[in-house]
Amino acid sequence: MGTMTFRGVVARGFTLIELLVTISIVAILLSLAVPSFSDLILNQQVRVSAGDLQTSLFYARSEAIKRAADVNVVPSGGDWKNGWTVQLTDGTLLRRQAPLNDQLPSMSRATVAYQSDGHIAPPVIGAIVIRVSGNNQVTARCIAIDLGGRPSLVVDTDGNPANGCN
Repeated sequence: MGTMTFRGVVARGFTLIELLVTISIVAILLSLAVPSFSDLILNQQVRVSAGDLQTSLFYARSEAIKRAADVNVVPSGGDWKNGWTVQLTDGTLLRRQAPLNDQLPSMSRATVAYQSDGHIAPPVIGAIVIRVSGNNQVTARCIAIDLGGRPSLVVDTDGNPANGCN
């Protein structure tokens, strides 16, 4: 920081060169940090999306047991990415989930149908994989439903989201 004297007054401040150097350093640091921030945000969105789906499945199972009625979790437009609804078999809406992040690939799966005892109706669906296509830096999450109807959240351990959560 330089000092200047102008008509007997001492002025303190930054020179234009010092300001430009500081802005350049900040720009370089931001350009290095932004890609990791976007991966961090996508990781969080995958985590939240998987948690929301798991919560909806727990809710549907508990409603089926509580009401002694069949409850379905239906992906909107046949794709979990578009959101989903929890509803009774007569179409009575219990809960609606908003669409997920646009960067998530299609996750087409059948409706999850809970019977009045909390078990899922056949056919048993495989795991629902929530991932970001083409980005191995974002950890995939899977929702697996056991024969008793309990959903569990599984994290991808091999770092390859394309193959699910192995």
